Amino acid sequence: MISRNTTVLLTASFVLCLASAASAQPRWGRERMPQNGACFFSDKNFQGNHFCVRPGEQVPTLPKDLSDKISSMRIMGGSEVTVFRDAGMHGRSARFMGDVEDLKREGWNDQISSIDVAPRRYAGPWHADSMPVWGREQVPQEGACFYEDKDFRGRYFCAPRGATYKEVPEGFNDRISSIRVFGGEVMLFQDRKFHGKSTEVRNDVTNLKGKWSDKVSSIRVF
Repeated sequence: MISRNTTVLLTASFVLCLASAASAQPRWGRERMPQNGACFFSDKNFQGNHFCVRPGEQVPTLPKDLSDKISSMRIMGGSEVTVFRDAGMHGRSARFMGDVEDLKREGWNDQISSIDVAPRRYAGPWHADSMPVWGREQVPQEGACFYEDKDFRGRYFCAPRGATYKEVPEGFNDRISSIRVFGGEVMLFQDRKFHGKSTEVRNDVTNLKGKWSDKVSSIRVF
């Protein structure tokens, strides 16, 4: 018969094992990249040392030699990454469902203090290689919709939080005139593949007048 003390010890050990499994303990190195999860690099373009985190794991507080030192990330399999500016999953956050070769362009270079890697939550039609389709699709709970005309009129397409369009195709390129934002942020780029001038949008924009009116070629939704 197992004593009460033994049962308590076994239960405590099991809880500690679960906590350890759910909380990653990263360190810089050259480990093999997993099929699912995400890897974080010290330099842009996936260069330098890196560490990897698997789906279902969190890094509530990055060690001092990793905190605010991440410059690019690769996301594998059906995973998504949420990064936080502060430790303990606090502060400004951004969600990613695709690779980021240069976090400086996204306003996140060397600014990440905690990380959550999870199986992809979004089950809609968007995927990493998807292209936008002008229409009147259902708007996401978190994300953004992009309209052909000002004041949210005309045809539109939507993207969930974490999605990207690195090359908006002909027929959409330089055709966006207004934007609705739902619980996230949007980064607009004048050139394809997140190059050229950029601007950050955190609230609805009824008219992208001036230099950004019909001048959007690639998009990232945080």
